[in-house]
Amino acid sequence: MASNRGFMKRVGLLVLFFLLAIAHAIPADRSTLYVQVIRGTDQAKPAGANYREIGPKLSAKLSPVFRWKHYWETERKKVQVDPAKVTKVTLARQRTLEIERMKSGDMEVRLFRRTGLVTKARQAANGRMTILGGEDSGKDSFFVVVRSDEPIGTD
Repeated sequence: MASNRGFMKRVGLLVLFFLLAIAHAIPADRSTLYVQVIRGTDQAKPAGANYREIGPKLSAKLSPVFRWKHYWETERKKVQVDPAKVTKVTLARQRTLEIERMKSGDMEVRLFRRTGLVTKARQAANGRMTILGGEDSGKDSFFVVVRSDEPIGTD
């Protein structure tokens, strides 16, 4: 009986090592996203001390669509997204971003401000960038850029 317990203990340890080896070998299905908060304005000087002017690549994407003369990056975050959960990202100025991987592989991004939903967008599984926005006042607006690769904001 004692040898049977010892045998079961060794089998249990082997199974445990095997399961740990499999879990370590399979990469976690997480992906890294980059979130940038951009302020669009006609003001040549940034409103915040830490604002950085965006680079020409991102500016080239925003300028034909939006009317602003200047775009300033106000915030940048690197986010790990777990496809099994809704990822919540807290941003400045009472903004929150929710990122959810859908069963289809698409990604839904929802932008909240204070207590309500501002806007949402769905990005195809092979998409690289989603831009969500909202108006702060008649003088400026903000955009949240969610990218699947490195930010291009200040290059």
